Amino acid sequence: IVRFMREDRTGIGCSQFIESMLDSRFSAPVTDAIVDIYEESTSRKPILYLLTAGSDPTFSIDELAKKRKKFPTDKVSMGEGQEKVAREKNNAAFLTGGWVILQNSHLGIGYMNELEDVILKTSEIDEAFRLWITCEITQRFPIGLLQICIKVTLEPPAGLKAGIARTYVTMVSQELLDKIDHEKWRTLVFTQSFLHSVVQERRKFGPIGWGVPYE
Repeated sequence: IVRFMREDRTGIGCSQFIESMLDSRFSAPVTDAIVDIYEESTSRKPILYLLTAGSDPTFSIDELAKKRKKFPTDKVSMGEGQEKVAREKNNAAFLTGGWVILQNSHLGIGYMNELEDVILKTSEIDEAFRLWITCEITQRFPIGLLQICIKVTLEPPAGLKAGIARTYVTMVSQELLDKIDHEKWRTLVFTQSFLHSVVQERRKFGPIGWGVPYE
């Protein structure tokens, strides 16, 4: 009935129905903290981020690296001529236990094709080594490497509430909240998170993003 009367409200109606009949946890967005993803990874199990427009996990990875005393991380923006650089960074990190971030790996499919054998067949890799790969969704990505990776999607959250929740899970930490001892600090953090979520949601509407009703 909702779909027939108001097709634009179908998604919201379905979410409300699921919440009332089951529980809100069945409709709430699932956002794995980067710490949980890291704990699941190993030196021979890379983390693959499948990117959407405007998403970039580099900041979150660097923040985690600082806490694990692995900062600065070695970053390689894949593209023409960067396969040699990526190879050198990985070979060095295998011995030192460093972290390597291969960014935009859809532009370096040639190296991705050999990476599976490198990870599985290299005899000695320090247990602290971690490989982070960011890549746009592409059919050219090698299946073998895809299977051994932990796959993480960075899709924009749906709705203002989900956006604020994502911000607090991925960017706002207890350390940040306690950083400044001022009664207005936490209010400012929430206000900034609220504004960020509004802007992110409005991007979906393109040039008319500020001239249509919201939820």
